[in-house]
Amino acid sequence: MAWSISVTMGDMRGAEWLARSAELAAVERLLDDRDPGPRALLMHGEPGIGKTTVCVAAMAAARDRDFLVLATRGSQSETGLSFAGLTDLLDEATDGLLHELPEPQRIALEVALARRMPGTAPVGQREVGMAVLTMLRTLCAQRRVFVVLDDVSWVDSPTVEALRFALRRMRSEPIRLLGSVRLDQTPSQLWREITVDDLHLDPLDERTIDQLLRTRLNLSLRPRVLRTLVRRTAGNPFWALEVGRAITRQHGEPTTDLPLPTSLTTVVNERLAELDMDTQAALIATSALAYPTVSLTTRALQGIVKDPLDAIDAAVTAGMVAESSGRLRPAHPLLGYAALETLAPGGRAALHRRLATIVSDPEQRARHMAIAAEPPDAEVAGVLDDGATAARTRGATGAAAELAELAVEFTPASALVDLGRRRVAAAEVLYALGERERALQYIDEKDMAGMPPDLRRQNLPFLVEVIYWSRGPEAAQDMIRRAIAEAGDDTHLRAVAFAMASDVGDGEGGDREAYATKALELFDGLDVEPDPAALASALIHLTDTNIGAGRGMREDLLSRAEQVQATMPWMPITARASTIRGYFLKTVDDLAGSRVVLGRAIKQAMDEGEDGALSPLFGHLALTECWAGRYAEAGAAMDEAVRRASGLIPAVLYATDGLLRVLTGDLDGAQQLIEDQFNAEGPAIGFRKAIVYRQVLGAVALLRGDDTTAVSVLTTAMDMAGAEGIREPSRRQRLDSDLGQALVNTGRLDEAQSLADELIDLGTRSARPTLLGVGLRIQGLAEAARGDLSSAASTLDNAVAAHTQTQLPLEYGRTLLAQGQVLRRNKAKGEARIALENALACFTAIGATPFTEIATTELTRVQPARSGGTLTKTERKIAELVATGLTNREVAAQLFASVRTVEGHLAAVYRKLGVRSRTELARLLSDQED
Repeated sequence: MAWSISVTMGDMRGAEWLARSAELAAVERLLDDRDPGPRALLMHGEPGIGKTTVCVAAMAAARDRDFLVLATRGSQSETGLSFAGLTDLLDEATDGLLHELPEPQRIALEVALARRMPGTAPVGQREVGMAVLTMLRTLCAQRRVFVVLDDVSWVDSPTVEALRFALRRMRSEPIRLLGSVRLDQTPSQLWREITVDDLHLDPLDERTIDQLLRTRLNLSLRPRVLRTLVRRTAGNPFWALEVGRAITRQHGEPTTDLPLPTSLTTVVNERLAELDMDTQAALIATSALAYPTVSLTTRALQGIVKDPLDAIDAAVTAGMVAESSGRLRPAHPLLGYAALETLAPGGRAALHRRLATIVSDPEQRARHMAIAAEPPDAEVAGVLDDGATAARTRGATGAAAELAELAVEFTPASALVDLGRRRVAAAEVLYALGERERALQYIDEKDMAGMPPDLRRQNLPFLVEVIYWSRGPEAAQDMIRRAIAEAGDDTHLRAVAFAMASDVGDGEGGDREAYATKALELFDGLDVEPDPAALASALIHLTDTNIGAGRGMREDLLSRAEQVQATMPWMPITARASTIRGYFLKTVDDLAGSRVVLGRAIKQAMDEGEDGALSPLFGHLALTECWAGRYAEAGAAMDEAVRRASGLIPAVLYATDGLLRVLTGDLDGAQQLIEDQFNAEGPAIGFRKAIVYRQVLGAVALLRGDDTTAVSVLTTAMDMAGAEGIREPSRRQRLDSDLGQALVNTGRLDEAQSLADELIDLGTRSARPTLLGVGLRIQGLAEAARGDLSSAASTLDNAVAAHTQTQLPLEYGRTLLAQGQVLRRNKAKGEARIALENALACFTAIGATPFTEIATTELTRVQPARSGGTLTKTERKIAELVATGLTNREVAAQLFASVRTVEGHLAAVYRKLGVRSRTELARLLSDQED
């Protein structure tokens, strides 16, 4: 139900509106703006200056242009009624569209709009925001949409947050917004999400005030009296009308010497004082209720006035209260505010105690009780607790946080258990809002110590998470150590503490796998249902440590974690076992499976509005695509990950960016990127980052022919991984290929063979052809370096066979390259040429520029240069551009071709001209010109 006001269109288009031509023009510019995406106009003005009048005129102008108008008007009493504004905005529009929403969004919106009772699982604020986004997008697809938020500072915060969530994600939808805010109020963050123009409403001039008084009150004042009135009311139309009404009631025109009220508050109070007691009571009740229907206001007035309905009618007739479709509100916010201010403190408390007994909404009952009481008060604290729970189940997280904090304030200090529980509850909801520092204010050791064991156990995972992300790993580990030491005979608490230790460690080098195993043993021995969050955490981290140790992915553990999490109401997408499966699959070489799972998780994050999950999800997808040889797709995913990142960029993105640069030929850029990260992070760099960064630097050194540096850098990374118990090659960024090659090139053949043996064993045990193929390739290269070319050829045949089943095409190409090199040395040039051509085709197909050049060079060794080989027109053009120093990407841009097309032609140029590098090509072309 949209808001209504007592100003009619005739009034609005009369004298006052004639003086608002500038405002009308600004509104019309907003409505006629055809640029894509949201646009807004925010009006600023003092109370009574005419903001609502402009809003009504804007709504009429929008309807004339066939806009769908969605409007709400904030009021002081409604700020505590969650989603009151959203109900005004969407209630009618949702009727025909609810069935089109995805089920989670439909349920969330129905709960927020009080069309459905909340379930056992709370509705998330993001789900409501996502539902509003979908609803607005659907409406925008049908018509242009105009949203009006009058007195937006008093629109309830859950509504504002839902709109903010939606607007932040709208890019091209034809939606326009108009808001109004008082000069003494700060605009909300809603207006930071879109393009906004500011509009300041100025006082009305003497001529317009004169016409306003004539039109509205049939009052004509002599010029000198009019000037005095305009001066004393500062050109404020509401104030001028109230003074005009006071003059009219005196039945005679005043002289210029007649004292006029010195403030707007004074004139409003004088008007209230003239009302009879029943009319005042009706106005006060209407002003104090958050959603005052005629029925509810009648109940509030029972026993206070003789006839509640007559009192309400009298308030409407006196212009104090406006009514629309059974809903009441003060005719102007100033009237409601002033009416409540007339009450003495005792009377105000009595009013709110009475209202608390008649409202049915737990959130509203809690707010009335809090106003009527002074802390501490155990009864009020309990009511506030219930109100916070009700608000949270509706997705009104901000309102829940406010009530949860009040519940803590009202809880007596002697009620240790209730106080501890409510402090943690306040911290939880604040943390959900991203208010980490405020959340921390409610968590300390005495809260943990004062909790009974079951509450301590239930809250430990949350407390560890908050401490970890706010105060750092050491503080979280310190809490875990104390929890383990103080658990005593409480097996369940010990199990939860061990599960947390398997996640973040204990700070003393404890074995995380042992912690996870012990936690599961304790959970399985309980005679009650184990804590699901902690149990799932232990299962996931045991799966993770098994992968890290090179024992593969335990599907039984991960599936059990998914089943456990299915019983939980909600958890972040990045913490879900179903999402983590996508991370794990790429580490065990199932890149296709990883792509599918990560794509599904990204869609879920977008559908559920969990923006914070998108950057890490896209980051994992980028690395998956990089290993899969889909470099364009990897680059696109990485760009998305960086664009959506808030704060620090994850190390995996820098490593993936560096790896992509290496594989596409930008060795200098890759080295500079990683060295900058090393310099930026300094000695405090974590071991995982140090490993993945060194992998990129080692690859750069190897491709430059600096084998000694490559061995040094990559061996250091390998040793760091070993010290942490990491045996899984993918967890050290698959550096084994480069390290094995560098070890062979530097003659450290025993070390190369040892690495090969490890990979062959792991690949055989885990049935992973990629690891088997890489291990056999390193072994074959080592055998060739020892001079046993026959054994090397046989070993590399097996390596190629293994790689035919791989999902990592680069490794397949590198094995074909190694096979061709060994066959050439063994004088089998025909077979060598086939292997090298296949390697070149593989590298060219995926765009691995450095390896394309290496394969091309090797091919020139097994097939003689074509004497007088004629270049095609395209080949000649590409050769000339490359000879000038342009990269393949720059050549492709000039010719409007793909990089892969350029690489294929360049390989043909090398073969035809018998050159091995860009330098030789440039020299040859220069000699030909001379």
